[in-house]
Amino acid sequence: MDHYDSELSRLQQDIVEKKRTEVKLEDLYAQQRDLGIRVDQLRKEKIDEQEDVDRLQNRSLKALFYRVTGKIGEKLTKEQEEAYAAAVKYDAAEGELQAVNEDIDHCKKILERLMWCEQEYGRVFDQKLEQMKASGSIQGQKILELEKEAGILKGQKKEVDEAIVAGNKAKRIAGYIIADLDSAKSWSTVDLIGGGILADIVKYDKLDNVQKNVKELQNALRNFRTELADVKAEIPADLHPEIGDFLHFADYFLDGLFIDWVVRDKISESQKRAGETFSQIQKIMERLEQIDREIMENQEKNSRALKDIVTEEKI
Repeated sequence: MDHYDSELSRLQQDIVEKKRTEVKLEDLYAQQRDLGIRVDQLRKEKIDEQEDVDRLQNRSLKALFYRVTGKIGEKLTKEQEEAYAAAVKYDAAEGELQAVNEDIDHCKKILERLMWCEQEYGRVFDQKLEQMKASGSIQGQKILELEKEAGILKGQKKEVDEAIVAGNKAKRIAGYIIADLDSAKSWSTVDLIGGGILADIVKYDKLDNVQKNVKELQNALRNFRTELADVKAEIPADLHPEIGDFLHFADYFLDGLFIDWVVRDKISESQKRAGETFSQIQKIMERLEQIDREIMENQEKNSRALKDIVTEEKI
């Protein structure tokens, strides 16, 4: 019986992992389609914005007009800022698409390894059941049902735990962004009252951190969304109707952020967006923690039920 017990336990976990991976892969394909369209759009915007800069730097009637009117420097700076913003958004989206493609390849390899796990579980289950019937065990069927339930609960616990880890990472990065924006806004205020070059240096340093962390947060949110899709597929739960917005966080956050973003109202707008995202993550985390507690309670009930079945047979 020990052999069957260990095999069934292993195969049950394989089945759970296969189902989880299938759900993740479906969500990753949806992200891949969305990001593919977005990357193509941003690539075109990046090229168009750079062409505007090139036209002003080279010979053109448009450039001549701005030189004659004395506004060439002002116009060129604006075009350069727009080209920079387009390039940053493109790089962020392209990096995210690459990460999604890598995750898809990883999921495919897992599914290839687990292709026949359900069939194998059914075969081993039937073999054990026949032996238990032959031995005359009255409680054998009940024990098998409880062990199967224990395996399902273990898989659900793993899903929720992984979602909580992903959520905590996203929340932590969002916190860094909020802190840096708060600091940048404070130094922007100092700059308004004559803070000089030191205020500018510190302010831009904080905003550089924001730019870096926005990319990291987008990837963290994407991973969080994938883990949540996994949880929702196995555990009926209202995890938040706007979870799909996570896929577009960087777009919403970066649009208009680089152009004149040193102006205090631009920083304030970015603070609002980051704060809303942080609150959204927090609400979902609270629900996940509640689900986690419910699963642990069910695990305890299952364990007590198994202990209450007193048999001489080792299962």
